[in-house]
Amino acid sequence: MSWPFRLMGTGLKYLLLGYTTKSTSGASFAPQKQYREFLNASNRGLLLDGVDLRLSERDSFQNVALMARVGTGKTTRYVVPNVLDKARTHCSMVINDPKGEVFALTSGYMQKRGFKVITIDPEDLTPSSRFNPLMEARELIELEQIAEILVRSGLPSSSGKDDFWLQGAIRFVSLFIKCLKHAGEENPAWFNLHNLYYLFQNFGEDGHKLDDFMSRYTIYPDHPDDESLWNEWKGVLTGNPEGIQSFVLNAITALKALSNPRVGKLTARSDFSLEDMRKEKTVIYVITPAQHAEYYSFLTSLFFRSVFNACMRRLPDRKTLPVYVLYDEFGHSTIPNFVSTANTIRGYKVSLSIILQSVSQLNARYGKDYADSIQGGFNTYLTYSAADPQTASFFEGIIGKVRERQKLRWDEPRDEYREYNLLNANEIRTIGDYEALIVSGNRQPIKVTATPFFENWGMRRKSAHPPATTTASSGDDRLEYVRL
Repeated sequence: MSWPFRLMGTGLKYLLLGYTTKSTSGASFAPQKQYREFLNASNRGLLLDGVDLRLSERDSFQNVALMARVGTGKTTRYVVPNVLDKARTHCSMVINDPKGEVFALTSGYMQKRGFKVITIDPEDLTPSSRFNPLMEARELIELEQIAEILVRSGLPSSSGKDDFWLQGAIRFVSLFIKCLKHAGEENPAWFNLHNLYYLFQNFGEDGHKLDDFMSRYTIYPDHPDDESLWNEWKGVLTGNPEGIQSFVLNAITALKALSNPRVGKLTARSDFSLEDMRKEKTVIYVITPAQHAEYYSFLTSLFFRSVFNACMRRLPDRKTLPVYVLYDEFGHSTIPNFVSTANTIRGYKVSLSIILQSVSQLNARYGKDYADSIQGGFNTYLTYSAADPQTASFFEGIIGKVRERQKLRWDEPRDEYREYNLLNANEIRTIGDYEALIVSGNRQPIKVTATPFFENWGMRRKSAHPPATTTASSGDDRLEYVRL
């Protein structure tokens, strides 16, 4: 055979064998046929594309984390569509609504569909319901959680360097709350947060101004011989006077927002029970101004901790309504034992969606190790365009790498391998304005169009209903103070 034909044969063989021996594995985008198996219109869970791609209820109960910068459409493409979409189902919803935008766009339609509409709004008490987190607690451990939230929200620190002083303040707050619980059995108007602050205001130099109060209310009404709280009172007063004053001053600083009369009136009593939302279709909007998110972070944290506790007190049965929690601005909250909550609440028919501006918010609030543990409590992750560097790198990692195997020469016995990211961080940052990246469980990542509610005719029509009219139940908002 002449050399031109041999050359052509060699080239053809190289092309054929080179093509057949080149292969890829690892990460790849799921084709539509594949992702429609878990994300489709017939599912009844969370809506991810703003139109008809829903997770199953089971996947929704394994929690969702949405990470996207301000202005990328978290509210218009995720929160509002999910609220309006759930209007057709038997469930309850709890929404952190920093600007009141979700309430304005969805509450009227939800009320029309038979939902009981409740608002918590410390800036406008006229339409707001009243919520006393102390009255909502059912166990002593829940009162201790409240003490921890109040101190850690008021004095946020992720470094752990100040933990000794925080723990001292928490010990005082926890003790006073337990004593107020006993005082509340004499007069329910005393068992609230403004009286907690009142006790610290009257602590004085050494706490002796509170001795009469403590002698009366460290006694358990059902167990008058139990002196554990009185001994705790003596214990917190034992030690270096300057150290004790530091604990008290830290507590007063952490509780400073309780000096706000509106906060005092909002939390002085409760006019609804969170447990009722498991029996009656209810939608609750927690409205706090976005510019005051840090100021009201203690209130938001207390409320959602109470929601989680109410949902987890007993296992659900067939009549128990599922609860969908849409927790916007989660990065401003401090929730004790949140990892345990995120990992176990799924068994109580509760779907938790946390919404962050950046994954770095978790690190700043909880510390890196605990933030990593929080991320493990979520099965589905979403992001939109313009992700910050930390979020883009996070998604680059969980989307995964492509492994490519090929031969450089058709007659080479060895293979060549290389790995590369399916999407690099810069490609994640620059996805289309209406695109969303979704990573769910052990499935391949997908990229879909996430439609804002105002570009969906059906949802735009639903959002046009006037906002629901809500008013606080009749009751006296005058603040009563305990007898010292």
